[in-house]
Amino acid sequence: MSKTKKMVFMSILVSQSLVMYIIETYISNPFVFMAPGAKLGLSNIITLISLFFLGFKDTFVILTARIMISSIFGGGFSAFLYSIAGGILSLVFMGIFAKFSKKESSLIGISVVGAMFHNIGQLIMSSIIIHNIGMFIYLPILLLTSIPTGLFIGFVCRYLVKNKSIYKAMNINNRNYTVTKLKKLDYIIVISTLVLSVSAFYFTNIDSDDTAYKRVQVVVDDKVYEDVVITDKNYEKTIKIETEEGINYIYIHDGGVEMIEADCYDKVCVKTGFIDRKGQMIACLPHKMYVKILGEDSQIDNISY
Repeated sequence: MSKTKKMVFMSILVSQSLVMYIIETYISNPFVFMAPGAKLGLSNIITLISLFFLGFKDTFVILTARIMISSIFGGGFSAFLYSIAGGILSLVFMGIFAKFSKKESSLIGISVVGAMFHNIGQLIMSSIIIHNIGMFIYLPILLLTSIPTGLFIGFVCRYLVKNKSIYKAMNINNRNYTVTKLKKLDYIIVISTLVLSVSAFYFTNIDSDDTAYKRVQVVVDDKVYEDVVITDKNYEKTIKIETEEGINYIYIHDGGVEMIEADCYDKVCVKTGFIDRKGQMIACLPHKMYVKILGEDSQIDNISY
């Protein structure tokens, strides 16, 4: 492929990924009942296609350009941090997996791996921003959602790479591994991810005692804003949090808590809904704050750094 064709192809891929990113913002989240922040990740189609045709280095350029431009038009710096963390970690592991499993896996398995590490990357960045690794309580459910999203992206890419006109137009030779059929390793990845997510979800939700001592702790910019003890399910309280980042309204009721209003751009904190179990958390990452239900020993429950 000539340098000119390659530059044109990369520019088209960046444009297409931006269009997909914009389209996805208008699509209702199909996983809102499981994980409010989870998305299909339509722009990851372009990342995987680019990795297949162009390789890691050029895909890194395309991914970075797409994230920078999309963050400028919507989301701001916080959206850039989450996207770049998830995108780069996903690309790195997809590249490693594609390199060392050429004959044992297909694009579908690579896509599922990318979806998994995209979620992990965003959780790592979220934990860094709010200074609390308790964000990883969402890992089991996010691993679970990475299976359907990864499969969807993988099947779409499998269909696209079978289009021979792309190879002719770009003068690209086919890769030396088959991508049109599911392989044994693909099934292993999907089943292993499913078992891991279900097991982790079970062990993080073992405590079902909703009548024991509970506290609602509100932390803003790594400082405890308010600490409320819940001893009665009839107890109600509304807390307004106003900072330079924005405004949040927290409503404590029925032995739990929810974020009823926030002026952040994504509203993930509001979409999280009502929580009433020890260890559960509602995070508003753009406003650098979170709400967590703690048990009797706060030093154990509230893990921070």
